[in-house]
Amino acid sequence: MVREEEHVKTRILYAAKKLIAQKGFEATTVREICREADANLSLVSYYYGGKEHVFEALLDAFIPMGEIIDRLRALKLEPVAGVCSLTREIVRFRAADPEISQIIHQEMTRRTPRTGMMQQRKLLIWRLMREYMEEGGRQNLFRFRSLDAVCVYVAGSILFGGFGTSFEPVLESEPPDVETQVSDVLCYILGGLGYGGEPEFTPERIWPAHEPGARS
Repeated sequence: MVREEEHVKTRILYAAKKLIAQKGFEATTVREICREADANLSLVSYYYGGKEHVFEALLDAFIPMGEIIDRLRALKLEPVAGVCSLTREIVRFRAADPEISQIIHQEMTRRTPRTGMMQQRKLLIWRLMREYMEEGGRQNLFRFRSLDAVCVYVAGSILFGGFGTSFEPVLESEPPDVETQVSDVLCYILGGLGYGGEPEFTPERIWPAHEPGARS
């Protein structure tokens, strides 16, 4: 019984993720989510207490920032490895789950009532990235005029470095694979930080599996 409940809750979250990415939160109804999930209409209220809480559960399931930060801090990475590993995982995640990436973009650009929830999660990551760059500056590994400025530029390179349709008119070749994108973004970031060495990575994956249970 418990296993079946988890399957239903998982289906609801996947359905919500798919529809909200396509239509936006406001335009997505609970009825549509339940139809997509093949779940009884009452179950959204029963399990989550309404659509707003479905959204919050969606973020917790697919963007588990607390777990990610705990893993990173436990590794006690040096500045270069921290910047490189965090960049790699964000680029990989962005490519692996375009629906969540679309939802993040929607909520951050539209300044909705849910933007604060998104901001809280994002700031955990960017504060840690800032710590890595600040420590790299203290160790003379990185050189920059303003830590605030490089925080903005690095975040922009990682978040908006994808090969979206808006860039297609000026692109002459097919988008590279994800690992090539990681390499390109890091080359750009490390060059901008004035680092002359090779990228360094933690040997293990940082970002946990972002699927909240198996698909049904």
